[in-house]
Amino acid sequence: MALGTWLASQFIFVSRWLLLLRVQSIKISYWAAFRLHFLGIFYNNCLPSAVGGDFIRAGYATAHTDKKVEAVLSVFVDRFVGITSMILMAAVCYRFIPGKPKQVEAGQKGPIGTLIEYWWVLALIAGLVVLVLLGFLVHTKGRGLLKKGFTFIQQSGSAILRKSHKAMIIYWNHKIAFILAYFLSFLCQGVLIVGMLLIGKNLGIDCPAKYYFVFFPVAWMIGTVPVSIGGLGIWENVLIGFFVAVGTQENIAYLASALAVFHRMLWLFGSFPGVIIHLCGAHLPKDFSVDYQDGES
Repeated sequence: MALGTWLASQFIFVSRWLLLLRVQSIKISYWAAFRLHFLGIFYNNCLPSAVGGDFIRAGYATAHTDKKVEAVLSVFVDRFVGITSMILMAAVCYRFIPGKPKQVEAGQKGPIGTLIEYWWVLALIAGLVVLVLLGFLVHTKGRGLLKKGFTFIQQSGSAILRKSHKAMIIYWNHKIAFILAYFLSFLCQGVLIVGMLLIGKNLGIDCPAKYYFVFFPVAWMIGTVPVSIGGLGIWENVLIGFFVAVGTQENIAYLASALAVFHRMLWLFGSFPGVIIHLCGAHLPKDFSVDYQDGES
């Protein structure tokens, strides 16, 4: 049943992205968008952070339309809607849905205290960014790449910015579509969390249902931080820490660990279609072809 809820959530996810594409008058079929989505899921498990596949999805989406900038922008607007809806879901559920967590004794950490423990993740990212930039500046080839990048931005940046600005105005003028996108986002995430709730109850985790709708969105958001492949170890540790903070059972750490492993297995199992799609070339348009003549394409 949990796998069924996961698949249902992916169909809703694709509908949300397709809605944002339609607002920009980009006509990609549902099944083409579905294949690109599953390709992105596969790469989410292979690239740093839990959203690395968005860049792959955005890149291949441009092969299906002449509106390249708008297609790429739709992917990131889609991700923005997803992340902000997760924040809203977690905040609303934590504040307004009743629950009976265990009493936090003096010196113990509650859910918020557990979240604060992960401040080092942001510090690590900032340090890595600084090191990469210093590496580019110190090395001769790195400075050359930076110069080429700035040249490209100078030559093409204005045109891209104009198209992006126009696309954002179109989104702004279609507020009903944006509201519908948020509704689909809540539905997508809610259905998926219900699946994890089924697994948690089957494992015997004695925790109010509302906390599933708080802990999983927060874990997913933290998983987007690019410090591990596919957020591996990030989701799991955050979820375990949260359930331990509110659980009343002595073996809650073991039960939460099992739930986190099932969560990871569900995403890994669900990413297998993306492998087949890529190997078969199903992520490309049917009329996509490349002819090689004299070493040129």
